[in-house]
Amino acid sequence: MTELKQQYYSIKELTEISRHIEVTDLKLVSTDTYSDEEIYAAILETGKAELLACAAIQMCVVGFGNKIYGSFKYKDVTYDVLKLFDECNVKCNLTLTSKIEAHELTPRRLQRFFRFHVYQFLEKNKTIKPYLWRKYSTRVEKFRSTTFPGAESLILNDDEVNYLLETYRFLDQRNNTKISDRIHRVFEARGLKEIV
Repeated sequence: MTELKQQYYSIKELTEISRHIEVTDLKLVSTDTYSDEEIYAAILETGKAELLACAAIQMCVVGFGNKIYGSFKYKDVTYDVLKLFDECNVKCNLTLTSKIEAHELTPRRLQRFFRFHVYQFLEKNKTIKPYLWRKYSTRVEKFRSTTFPGAESLILNDDEVNYLLETYRFLDQRNNTKISDRIHRVFEARGLKEIV
């Protein structure tokens, strides 16, 4: 019969080990590769910044899924979003494990970058209701223009934070997803806390 090895060291033993293995010069590096500055430079480089802003508004208000991004009309010309993304090298076929650089464009990064444009569009167009607000919220009118994907990187008001988080929790419940966890982490990183 073999003798069982000690499963866990005591604090005293761990303290002794820490004297031999020091990590006093450690500097942590963030895994978040998003940078507004680099995304803005990449957007400008496409030469189609206005169209990408329109595409972001389209996605935030109408929604997208299953690789269907729809189309929008701008200055009397209809644009297919997926074709525009192809022309602008916006990466659409990513998986959860895909590695992307800080300057690379994705649909979600466009939503995040153009968050204020989406907000302004919704404030100006009072009859337009974003899909997130329409399908998953309690439809409180004062939150209509701050309930869209990307708003988590924009809003500051405690009531807006709580409302958006509750909306995503309801979305998660209905669709068996965990998007509210990511939204919560964004709020934490921005120093915002939900009250509910």
